[in-house]
Amino acid sequence: MKKKIKLIFFHPYSNIGGADNSLYRLINNLNLNYFSITFVSLNNSFLKNKLNKKINFIKLNAPRSLLSINKLRNLLQNYILDKKYKKIILISNQNFANLIAIFATFNIHQIKTILIDRNHLDELNFYRNFNDFIKKNFLKFLIKVFYSKANKIIGISKKLSSDLQNFTKKKVVTVYNPTFDSSILNKSKEPIILSKKFQYLINISRFTKQKDHKTTLLAFKLVSKKIQNLKLILIGYGPELGNIIYWSKNFGIYKQIIIIQKCQNPFPFLKRSKLLLLTSCYEGFGNVLVEALTLNVPVISTNCNSGPAEILLNGKGGDLVKIGDYVGFSKKILDHYKSPKKLTNKMKFAQRHLKRFDIKKHSKIYSNIFKKI
Repeated sequence: MKKKIKLIFFHPYSNIGGADNSLYRLINNLNLNYFSITFVSLNNSFLKNKLNKKINFIKLNAPRSLLSINKLRNLLQNYILDKKYKKIILISNQNFANLIAIFATFNIHQIKTILIDRNHLDELNFYRNFNDFIKKNFLKFLIKVFYSKANKIIGISKKLSSDLQNFTKKKVVTVYNPTFDSSILNKSKEPIILSKKFQYLINISRFTKQKDHKTTLLAFKLVSKKIQNLKLILIGYGPELGNIIYWSKNFGIYKQIIIIQKCQNPFPFLKRSKLLLLTSCYEGFGNVLVEALTLNVPVISTNCNSGPAEILLNGKGGDLVKIGDYVGFSKKILDHYKSPKKLTNKMKFAQRHLKRFDIKKHSKIYSNIFKKI
């Protein structure tokens, strides 16, 4: 029997979100005749009940990601001792997990390591407090020193890859996220309850500081003063929920907000919306932008590093606004209501370039990387 290539996907915290959707689409399209796949996390993976039953899921019993290094190392050594695989590849996701992967494979030359960075380095320039400042600067130092130990580094957008390559002095290959997914067309037809009396704007993103929902709410406040029967749908989950509720009440728009947490299928809500709003301070890619364009929903996004400008073709495929500029954001929304044809034409232009993010193309690129590494 021909030996398979062993793929070990290390994603410490698996939950609803862009990273997991990308991993799902990749793994779901890999040929299991060539690959044996194990998914390793520190929690009960969100993907366990979604992927093929042949995929092996392992939960490492470690309270924190840093404490998982030895457990991951032991797991890898067991696969080496097994001697049943053509080669063994560890694929880690996001910077802190990438560092764990490097430390766990130190001096284990039989393991190939692929690091996937899913956020731009700008992520490490935003701090909650002094301790966070120290932590993120130390993380940057470790990235600069240790990323070069990997066999391959992958970035999910060209700007992310370019900036990371300049920072680490190690070649970074760009493989776009697999977000052009025709299956969401059927998912968007699922019945939902939304009053036809209202028009809807939507923001789909985790409730974190990164996504800057305050800018979304402030822009919506200005727009709602001029457009009647308007509601804002917020779909996500995370630690900023309390602040989002507080701000919306403080801004006097709470009754115009619909908050939906941990939605398994956001696409019917997206399909019913007039615009998708993305106000992130930084991104790696911005999956939801491609998903909105696939469903014929025009988009307005902050011009953050690093995905939106590439997806929206530097403003030719959708409107781009400066980070935190809620006044400028509100003006773009109002412009669309005054003259919808302009942004709609941009959307149509972007749609002609969505094949860059095709699932089949994405899985083929990764398959070739796995076979050649």
